[in-house]
Parts: sequence; C-alpha cells; structure tokens
Amino acid sequence: KDQPPSGRIFEALRASMADKQLDVICYIHGFASDIQTALERAAELKDKYKVGGQDAEVFVFSWPSNGKVLPPINYFDDRDDARMSGVAMARAVLKLRDYLLELGRDQSCKQSLHLVAHSMGNFALRWAVQGLRSELAGRLPRLFDNVFLMAADEDNDTFEHDEKLRLLPDLANRLHVYFSPDDRALFISDATKANPDRLGANGPRVRDGIPFKIVLVDCRNVDVSSDDVSNHQYYRLNPRVVADVNQVLAGRSPEAIKDRTFSPDGRSWRIDAGPAGKAK
Repeated sequence: KDQPPSGRIFEALRASMADKQLDVICYIHGFASDIQTALERAAELKDKYKVGGQDAEVFVFSWPSNGKVLPPINYFDDRDDARMSGVAMARAVLKLRDYLLELGRDQSCKQSLHLVAHSMGNFALRWAVQGLRSELAGRLPRLFDNVFLMAADEDNDTFEHDEKLRLLPDLANRLHVYFSPDDRALFISDATKANPDRLGANGPRVRDGIPFKIVLVDCRNVDVSSDDVSNHQYYRLNPRVVADVNQVLAGRSPEAIKDRTFSPDGRSWRIDAGPAGKAK
C-alpha cells in the first residue's frame, strides 16, 4: 500500500524509534532562523538533549523565517509567517494523530514524543493549536510526553484564552515554561514591537489558575553564555539549563530535579547558578 510522504516520514521515525529505542524531539525554531540555522540548532539539540542518557531523534518543523534580524521589518514579516504556518503545523499534527490511530498494538515502539518551541516558535505553535481547535472542536489529542516553551515570544496571558494557548496542555502529559526576566531579546519585543508582556520574560501573568501540569522554570541565574549577549539562547547554550532539561526528559518529577529551588510565591522553580554565582 502506497503511503503519502508524511506517512513515509512517520514510518521511518517509528522504525528508528523501535530499533534504537529512541524518543523523538520535535523542534520549532524562533525568529531570524532560516532553514540552515534551524537544522544546525536541531543538530545541536540532538547532541545536547538526552533522554535517560541516550540520544534522541530530532524532527524539525521549519516555518519560513527570513533569517535576518535587521531591518526591524523582518520581525513583523517573521511574525506573519509564523502565524500563517500554524495551519500547516496543525495539519502535520493531525496526520500524526491519524497515523498513530492506524497502528496496531504490536507496532508500537513504546517510545515518547517531545516538543521544543523557542522564541517566536511559540507564536507559531499558538496558531497550530488554533488550527487544531478549529478542526477538532477543542478536543486536542494527547500526543507528547513533554512540551518545552523556551524563552517564549508569546503573550504572558496566553494560558487564559482559548484563542491563544489555553488548550495546549491537552497535547502533553506535562508542559514546561522556561523564562528569564533578563532576556534582552524579549525586552526589545515588549518595548519596541508593541507586544504585551512576554511569557518568556516572567512566565504566565496569572499563576493560580493554570493547570498543575504546567511547570514554571525561572532561568534568571543561568541565562548567560559567552556566545549570547541577548540572554535568549540559554535553552541550548547554558549547561545548567541543558542539564535541567535532560532531567525532565529522563522522567524525573519537578521536585526530584537537582539544582532547583522552589519559590512558593511564584509557583515556580529557579535553576541554581552553582557555587561560582551566576553561570557563565
């Protein structure tokens, strides 16, 4: 039986997952990241993100970013492209759901899917959720084990509105929001692009009403690296953040993850900088 291209891709991933016993990480890149940069970042995640100490397969969804920061019009062009790509992303998720529903029990690879969205990739993810919401009448399938929203260039009230990301937790067993108030890229997005306060800067605006499956991780002490003056790329460049993610992927509960401190007032975890102070 002939399969469509999406079916062949899914089958190849399933076979690899079953043969090598590897999880799959789906990666959605951010602003000013063309296809070459997206593939390089995906390769970096494959090298750094481990599931129980093992490698993972990395699948990239590349929306058509201009790949340029300047002039500023590129930001708004990328934002439009991210929004319009939501429909294609939703279709990909629906095709994946249909593929999984057609699998027999003996064909299960018994591995997990995870999703990592960085920066403006979270805005693209919002529109993917809206596409799914439209197609499925608000009943989203639970396809992912962990969803990571990294330095999200998305509104901080996103979990309060059906029209944004309130339904996203339905897609995953657990959702992790990594944020930093020192993120200079998001400060520029907030201050100069007429955007509301950003989710990736201080986390959700309201925390008491969000589901407990949403875990908030404050990275203010570990957002610095020698290769990033913007404090925006810590999800891949800072070793302590990478170590934190790897513990999540290994299946540790939030309270069992090392080098974290819980803040009851913020209902969030803060990654510790270590004995040398703010991580470099």
